[in-house]
Amino acid sequence: MLHGSKVVTADNIPPHSPVLSCPFSLAITKELSSTALRTWLQRQINSEDPGGWEAATENWTERMFISSYIVAHWLAKDSGLLERSPELRHLPYLETLPPFRLLSTPLTFNDSEMELLKGTSLYGATIDRRNELLDQHQRCQAVFKHYAPDIADGFTLYVSAAASPAPQPLIPVRWTFSERYQTSAIYISSRSFPSILLSPNPSLAPTPASPSHPVLLPLLDSLNHERSTPVTWMVDRMSKSGSPIPEPASDGSPGELAVSIVVGSEVKAGSEVLNNYGPKPNSELILGYGFSLPNNPDDTIVLQLGGSPTKWEIGRKGRPGATDALDGIFQEAFHRLLVAWKVDMREEIGPEWDENHEDEEFEVDMVYMRKDAALMLLNASKSRLGPLLEANERLVSHSRNPATTPSVRVEVPRMLLSYVEGDVAITRDVIEYLEVRLDSAKAELRALGVEDEEDL
Repeated sequence: MLHGSKVVTADNIPPHSPVLSCPFSLAITKELSSTALRTWLQRQINSEDPGGWEAATENWTERMFISSYIVAHWLAKDSGLLERSPELRHLPYLETLPPFRLLSTPLTFNDSEMELLKGTSLYGATIDRRNELLDQHQRCQAVFKHYAPDIADGFTLYVSAAASPAPQPLIPVRWTFSERYQTSAIYISSRSFPSILLSPNPSLAPTPASPSHPVLLPLLDSLNHERSTPVTWMVDRMSKSGSPIPEPASDGSPGELAVSIVVGSEVKAGSEVLNNYGPKPNSELILGYGFSLPNNPDDTIVLQLGGSPTKWEIGRKGRPGATDALDGIFQEAFHRLLVAWKVDMREEIGPEWDENHEDEEFEVDMVYMRKDAALMLLNASKSRLGPLLEANERLVSHSRNPATTPSVRVEVPRMLLSYVEGDVAITRDVIEYLEVRLDSAKAELRALGVEDEEDL
C-alpha cells in the first residue's frame, strides 16, 4: 500500500514465540457474515422472512458474504443504526484499516495510472476484476434493497471542494454501495487468510481433503510481508489476559481457541515484526495487495495457447520448474501440430495410411513440426515483448518527469516498474529458450539433408 503501517516490537522477541493472536470468535468468516447479515437485514423489515435469505444469497460466494458484512457496518453507522445492531461488531477493527484513498491496488487506479499499465497482462486482469466486482456488488445490493432500500442506496458526505487558497463551499459527494463494496473487496484480497488456519493443525496450503476460503483475522493482518521471514502458525487456547497458553486458564475454564503467528527467529527490540505471505509474483502482489518487490525471484508470466484450457506459469530463468513449464507449452504446441498433420495425412492418403509407420519422411515431418512449434511460440513471445518494452519506457519516462502527469501517485510507477521489469526479463528468457529450440530443429533438418533455407 502507498501509505502503510507497521508493527514494531519494544522488546527482544525470542525465536519460536507467538507474537499476535486472534480468537476464533473474532474471525470474520462466511458463516459469521451470513448469520449477522440475515439478522440485521431482517430486522429492517421487522420480519424473519423464513427461507428468503437462503434463496436470495444462494449463489453468493464467500467473498460476497464477507464484503457485504463489512459494507453493512458502514451503512448502519451512517444511518444511525449501529447501536441497535449488536450483530455488526467489527467496526473498531474496520476503522483501523486504511480508507479507499490510501489503497493502491489497480482497482483504485485513475485513468492516468491505468494508462501506465497498458501493454501488460495486469491491465486486462484489472479490467476483468473490476467487472467481476461490479457484477458482485449489483447482486449484493439487490438483496440489500429488498430489505432496506433507503440504506442500500448509500449516503451523502460533505467535503471541501478542490484545494484552493480561497474559501470553498461544502460540496456533497455521493459514496455509493459500489465504492464501498470495492473497498471491502480490497480488504479481503490484501488482508485475508485461508480458513484452514482455524483448525487444530493450521496451514496455509489447502488440500482436496481440507478446502479453504478467505477469512479475516483482526490484528494478525497488521504485519507486513518479507519474503525470507520464517513464520509458523499455531492454534491454542487463550488465558483471560489474551496470551496463548498450552493449558487451561487459571480458573479451570478451558480458555478460548485462538490462532497465533509464531516468529521463527529472534526479533530485536525496535525492529519491525514481519509476516511471510508466501512466494508470490509481483503481478499477484500488485493486484491483490498494492505493492511489489524489486527483482522478485518469484515473478512469473502465464502463457496459454489459444483455445487451450492449460495455463503455463513460467518463472525466472534458473528457478525450479521454469524449464519444465517451457518444455510443457512447447510440447503442447507440437502436439497440436501433430494432430493437425495426422488429419491431413488421413485425408490425403486415405484409410490405408498407417500413423505408426515411421520412415525418413516421417522423421523429417516431425522435425518440421518441432521447428514450426518453436517458431509459432517465438513469434507470439516477441509480439508480447514489444508492448512490455513500451510500458517500461512509459514508466521510466514518468519516473524522470513526474510533473507531466501530476494525477499519478508517486509510488505507483515505482511499484509497476518492478513488475514490468520482471515480465520483460522472463519474456526474454522465453525467447532465448525458443530460439535454441528453433536452431536445434534447423540443425536436425540439415542433418537429414534438408538444405533449402526457404524450407528452414
